[in-house]
Amino acid sequence: MFKDVNEAIAYIESKRNKRPIDAFRDTLNKCHILMKQKNMIHIAGTNGKGSTVNYLRSILNAHGYKVGTFTSPYLISHNDRIRVDDVPISDEDLLKYVNQYYAIIEEDELSMFEIDVLIMLAYFQSLDLDYRIIETGIGGLNDKTNVIDSIVSAITNIGLDHQKQLGDIYDIINEKMGIIKPHQMFITSETKGTILARFQEQCDAMGAVMYVVPEYQVSRYPFHFRYRDMAFTLENQGIYQVTNARLALTIASKLIKLDPLKTQPAIEDASWKGRYETLTYQDVTVDIDGAHNMPGIKALLQTLRVKKKKMLLLFFLV
Repeated sequence: MFKDVNEAIAYIESKRNKRPIDAFRDTLNKCHILMKQKNMIHIAGTNGKGSTVNYLRSILNAHGYKVGTFTSPYLISHNDRIRVDDVPISDEDLLKYVNQYYAIIEEDELSMFEIDVLIMLAYFQSLDLDYRIIETGIGGLNDKTNVIDSIVSAITNIGLDHQKQLGDIYDIINEKMGIIKPHQMFITSETKGTILARFQEQCDAMGAVMYVVPEYQVSRYPFHFRYRDMAFTLENQGIYQVTNARLALTIASKLIKLDPLKTQPAIEDASWKGRYETLTYQDVTVDIDGAHNMPGIKALLQTLRVKKKKMLLLFFLV
């Protein structure tokens, strides 16, 4: 048992065991943690998952809904992964849940990610939330978040990331679309025809309804775009956020009636730290971006070309 949250987090982050998803389901059932909770939304994809979650959360919050979110990895604190209305889980609650489930964590040898998902589901189960938006870790079908019973599943895009864990492009497609649930909505901002055809096949087989967010071209900074009868302007954000914002708007439009006066500031004022974020350090302006794979790097370069910004690029390998 832990008395200090930092000690508890160090314990969580030390757990690297790998187990099949069915074993994790068994653990959750033993803990009486519900995998089917009110209005669960599942987001997968190679890039843009966290940003899409954040835009969608911002839209729903602006319309008066209470929203839980689960994202990974974290940028500042481990608590950041689990939030309600963009407020991270408190140290006290995180410590409470680690201690509450410590025995089963040890007995079943849960991994760090499994512990996070378990705590997230237990925490959300205890709260009166209107929506729960959950981002996958890696993949989809075998990702430990795929224990949930979602009313909407979404895929941002498909790229060649995590090939070592997931396989070639066809394996990656099959793994990501494993989050599609029978007879529910599936929404994607993917644009490649061959991938969309495979998505449609899967939706047809599962009786799911598929919606595709149309591609939207922007060529000037600030980035102006429209969605239905609404106009938006994104500043100090990457060009790729136009696609993520439009995906979030599409998901939200299937859930609630969008009020333009609430939706516009919800999109324009939302920001996701580490994704083309502008900081000031010792009187110097620094732009940072978490471009961690080839699609991300290409998207960053596209942003810089459109902004026509001269800069020194530094890549940090960790």
